[in-house]
Amino acid sequence: MSDFRNDIKEALDENTSAELKDALADRLGERATSVNPLTTAMFAELRPGTRPVEYARESDYYSDEMSRVAKNAIALKRLLHEQVGRPLYEPVERLRKQDFAECVVAVNAFREGSEYGVGLHTPTTLPLDVSEFVGEPPERSQTPDSPFRVTADLVSSTSVQEFDSQFSNIDSPYYVYVLDCTPAIGDEPSKIWDRRRAVQTKVESGVSIATLEPKEQAVHELNQGNRVYYVGSTNNVVKRVREHLTGTDKSGVNFTNSLPPQTVVKIKQCDSKESAESLEGELARQISRKEDLFAYSDKK
Repeated sequence: MSDFRNDIKEALDENTSAELKDALADRLGERATSVNPLTTAMFAELRPGTRPVEYARESDYYSDEMSRVAKNAIALKRLLHEQVGRPLYEPVERLRKQDFAECVVAVNAFREGSEYGVGLHTPTTLPLDVSEFVGEPPERSQTPDSPFRVTADLVSSTSVQEFDSQFSNIDSPYYVYVLDCTPAIGDEPSKIWDRRRAVQTKVESGVSIATLEPKEQAVHELNQGNRVYYVGSTNNVVKRVREHLTGTDKSGVNFTNSLPPQTVVKIKQCDSKESAESLEGELARQISRKEDLFAYSDKK
């Protein structure tokens, strides 16, 4: 099994984000700094003649309803998995320094004739001193009761349509909304199980919980048996909830790409963007102060 973690770490340590983008541009012949053009350029270099959507359709995470960005992100993730070992549960969202480093190493590996395929490489998210994931994540035997009433069941298409109809007719400048992102016990998607195992591996290897990304902290809360929420604000709550369901490259959706929303549990109308963002952060803090509950917000 090939291990590209040190190559990626070296690229991260020795280059700024701008330098990695330049290095990738040199290799691809163009400077691509967002998901759609980067995916197109990477496939032209590494899998010429293959359409990214063909790769995306092979994924359990694919849906025809997804945006073009979301489909390309799935395709790029799978390409990086085959070439350098990026885990299939680890989405590509708004491009980060890590993503550009993995792309640079992936192009190098391809040009050097390295073998590629599913499951051939050490996962890039494993700590360097760890050779494999823990066998299983902690068992989720019981989910704490929610303190909220369900406004809309996002797993049910009928309920989603009713939600659309109800809130399309409400005239409000801004909204604050709360999504319950706690997966059902016994019906947990494999990508969440894999992510829970990966986070547990980091915690057991000594990685500080405070240094984990927000979505990893949320997954850790699931491992602790807690309930997880996402709190956001928007001027179009119907459109925004749809974005959480279908996936986009917008801020906040990267959280729900990892932990899909199950229900809408609260919606508050606000008279301005400023008041909505203030309430968003305060509501997330209020939820997180309650026992067995965790809420993420960009404004927290």
